[in-house]
Amino acid sequence: MTMTSGTDDIGTTAASEKKAARMSDRRVVPLILLAALISLIPILSVRFPPMTDYANHYVRLWLLSGGIERPFMAQVYQIDWNVAWTNIAIDLLAFALGKIATMDFIAPFVLALALLLPPIGVTLLNRRLFGGFHWWQLLCFALAWNAVFLFGFLSFSISLGLALIFAYLDECLKDRGAIHIFALRIACAAILLTAHPFGLLFYTALLAALAFGSSAAPLKQGRAFAAAIGRVVIAVTPVFLPLIAFLLFGPSLPGQRDVPLLDSLHWDNPSIMRSLKVLLTYFRTYDARIDMIYLMLFIVVVRETIRRSLISVHWGLVLVAIVTALLSMIMPTHAFDTGGMDVRLPSMMTLAAAAGLRPEVKGRLQTIVLPAVLLLVVVRTAFIEYVWLQRNMDVTAVERVLQHVKPGSAVLPAHAQTDPQDLVNMPVGRIVGGMFPSYIHYPALVSVEQDAFMPYLFTAAGKQPLRVREPWTEIAVPEGIPIPTDVLNEAAPHYAPYMADWKNRFDYVLVLNADMTSPDHPMPAIDAVHLVADEGFARLYRIDHPKPSQE
Repeated sequence: MTMTSGTDDIGTTAASEKKAARMSDRRVVPLILLAALISLIPILSVRFPPMTDYANHYVRLWLLSGGIERPFMAQVYQIDWNVAWTNIAIDLLAFALGKIATMDFIAPFVLALALLLPPIGVTLLNRRLFGGFHWWQLLCFALAWNAVFLFGFLSFSISLGLALIFAYLDECLKDRGAIHIFALRIACAAILLTAHPFGLLFYTALLAALAFGSSAAPLKQGRAFAAAIGRVVIAVTPVFLPLIAFLLFGPSLPGQRDVPLLDSLHWDNPSIMRSLKVLLTYFRTYDARIDMIYLMLFIVVVRETIRRSLISVHWGLVLVAIVTALLSMIMPTHAFDTGGMDVRLPSMMTLAAAAGLRPEVKGRLQTIVLPAVLLLVVVRTAFIEYVWLQRNMDVTAVERVLQHVKPGSAVLPAHAQTDPQDLVNMPVGRIVGGMFPSYIHYPALVSVEQDAFMPYLFTAAGKQPLRVREPWTEIAVPEGIPIPTDVLNEAAPHYAPYMADWKNRFDYVLVLNADMTSPDHPMPAIDAVHLVADEGFARLYRIDHPKPSQE
């Protein structure tokens, strides 16, 4: 009979756990890589996907990567890196890659980073905290498709992924010594501040969560709670140094300088239902019914594993998820001349919770969980691919009518308004997350396609390193949307001052969503405005200017 000591038993158990972890990694890692590659299919199959801000971003990146060297574009725009030191992750990428690559590579590369970095960050941090690769991380790749990405918030999405990856690095290197960790956190904070300020906020929250620890004990004991708060303060202190330097020496923050902070805050139709809708932003895409299936799946998995005591929890990250969820309820929709502010914290909530949980399964489910989860990820990606291919017809319609625009012209974007009760009849993909139209920035393509001008290319001081030259500033705004067609005969709205005397300032009117024109929102008959091309979704009207008198 062979006798073993307690130490031998512990060593044998540890060895068997490591062996099981390695076997699990060999099964899960190839599927995670496969899920990442499958997720790229829509990006590689469609040039201009139905993402709210994307076409506008694309044109700016095209200018930064070399398009501004075209004679007409050089007359209209100039690159100025002194006005924007934050929110410029994709701008820096385009400017650097433009020296060696074209937009055929740069555009899908930027989209791929924004799509995949958040689930990759969740995977790495979850693996570090709980050990080994796991089917839960594979399931989190279904979160790659979310309304925030589909809104086209690309620098923001990239910064969220970087924050998670930097938190993972912090955990890996935390035993290297205080000086090394201090320097690492300063460097990571500086990178994130440059990428996007909300990425820096998320990184700060993640560091606080990791310093708080995985146990819920500090929430029950006063001394333990005080010690945890002390660790949190020490952990996040280095993060503020780049921020202080930026506030002291950097360019102005986004927003009008003469507008006080409180006056810049705005809440769109505040209500409990809207707050709940915003809270679920990271699960929403193009169809609420399909999105609800995936939301319920995550809820059921977490609820059942909690009920069966089969879930591991990192309480620091769960607390971050709870706090960001509560704060999102009071977050303004607009601040500093920036919209979509209220969807930022729910994104952090979802990613922090995904990284801080590890559900398990037992019995027969162990044999089917991996292929079942992979199938769910594939089906979600297939739905996105279907929508993108459907809405590619809209982009094609825009490109066809733009062929009639003369180079050097000024194009006024408009759209056929739809009544709220008619939104259910909109083709799938024209509304993102039940909140924003996906097509409002397609007019920006006129710059790439025809060397022409549209009035609201993203050029906000503090957010984009692009300026509009005189005299084009007279009919330009740093951000905007198409005007409704039924106000063409009315006074210029406050958000579109370029509409003053628009018949003489512009050469064409581009109408989007034209196949959804309703009796309540018609395209008015206007003297000197004549239809040139009609492709269903897009219509182009020429504005006939009075001929100069000949003396």
